[in-house]
Amino acid sequence: MRTRFFYGYVILGLCFINMVVMRGVNGSFGVYYISLLEEFGWSHSDGASIASANFLVYALAAPLVGLAFDRFGPRVLMPLGGALVGIGLLLSSFGGTLWHFYFSYGLIAALGQGALGFVGHNALISFWFVRRRATAIGIASMGQGVGALIMVPLTQFLISQIGWRSTFMVTASLILLAVMPANALLQRRRPQDIGQLPDGDTAAPAESHDAHGKARPGARDWSLREAAVSFPFWCITVGHLALGTALFMINTHIVAHYVAVGYDKLMAAFLAGLIGFVRIGGTVLWGSVSDKLGRDRTYGIATSVAIIGVAGLIAMPLEAPLWYAYLTAVLYSIGHSAGNPTYGAVIADIFSGHKVGLIFGFLEISFGLGSALGAWIGGYLFDATGSYAWPFSLCLICFAISGLSIHSCIQWQGRQLRSPLLT
Repeated sequence: MRTRFFYGYVILGLCFINMVVMRGVNGSFGVYYISLLEEFGWSHSDGASIASANFLVYALAAPLVGLAFDRFGPRVLMPLGGALVGIGLLLSSFGGTLWHFYFSYGLIAALGQGALGFVGHNALISFWFVRRRATAIGIASMGQGVGALIMVPLTQFLISQIGWRSTFMVTASLILLAVMPANALLQRRRPQDIGQLPDGDTAAPAESHDAHGKARPGARDWSLREAAVSFPFWCITVGHLALGTALFMINTHIVAHYVAVGYDKLMAAFLAGLIGFVRIGGTVLWGSVSDKLGRDRTYGIATSVAIIGVAGLIAMPLEAPLWYAYLTAVLYSIGHSAGNPTYGAVIADIFSGHKVGLIFGFLEISFGLGSALGAWIGGYLFDATGSYAWPFSLCLICFAISGLSIHSCIQWQGRQLRSPLLT
C-alpha cells in the first residue's frame, strides 16, 4: 500500500530531462557536421573525427563516472555534467580548427555527456526501481527520442536563421540555466535516503529479480574484480562495442545520408527527428515488454526490426519517395530503441550490489569505443566509396552481434539460477 508520493518519479523525470540533453547534443552534431564541412572544407572523415573524439573521451571517462556516482552520488555528478556540456558547447561556438573542436566538443562536452549519460542514470534507476526496472529505464530513455525529435530539427532551423556559432551559444545557455540547477536541487541517490523503498513499496521485498523481471532469491553483491572475470561482463562488452558502432555510425551520418540521396537539409533533419520521435514510444514499449516477455526474446525481436530498417536505408534509391524514407526511419527507430532499456536492465539484473555504478562505468567503455569507431569509419568509408551503403552494411553485422551477446548473457544467467552455486 502506497501512502505518499513516490519520489522515484521525480528522479525518473530528471533522468528523462538529462537524456533529452545528452541525446539532443549527440544527435545535433549530425546537423553541425554538415555546416562545419561547408565552412571549413574538411573531408567527411575529418569532420566525423570530432564526434569520434567525443565518443572516445566518453568511453575512457565511463569508469570514472561510475566511480564518481558510487562515491559522490548524482547530486554532485549530474550538475557537474550539465556544467561541462554547457561550457563545451559555448567554447565550440568559437571554433575554427579541428583541434579546437577536439578540445571543446571532443573533450569538455564529452566529459559532461558521460556524467549525464547511460552509466549514472541506469545505476541510479536500479536503486529506485526493481520490479519495474526495464520499464523505468525505458521511460527515462524516452528522453533520447525527445532530444532527437526536438533538438535535431530545431538545431537545423536555428543554424539556418542565426548560424551554427550562435546556435551553439543558445544550446549552451539552456543547459547552464536550466538543466544544471534542476539536478543540483532535486537529485537523490537512493529511496532510503528520504525514508522510502524501491518502487514506492511500503514493505521491503524479500527477493531480487531475474532477467525476466520475476522474483529470485539472494542477489549477489558483485565486486568489480569478480565482474571483470565473468562471462557476461565480456559478453556485454562485445555486444556494447557492436551496438555503439552501429548506432553512432547511423546517428552521426544519417542527416548526411538523406542529403546524399537527394533530400534538402531541413527535410533530412526532420527525418532524423522522426527517428527520435518513434524512439520515444519504442523505449517504453520494449522496456515494458522486456519485464513481461523476457530480455532475450524481446531484444531478438527488436534487433530483427532494426536490421530490416537499416537494410531499407542501404537500398534507398536517389530521390526515393517520402513514404519509403518514413517507413525505413520508423522501422530502424522502433528496432534500435530497445538497446538502452535492454542493456541497462540486463547489467543491473546480473551485476547487482553496491558497486553497480562502477561496473556500469567499465562496461560503458566498449560502447563509447564503438561509438567513436562508428562515427569515424562511417565518414572514412563514405570518402572511399562515395556512398553510405558500405558503412550501413557493417551496421547489419553489428546489430546481429549485439543481439547474440544479449542471448548469450541470458543463457548464462539461466544456468546460474538453475545451479546451486553462483559463479
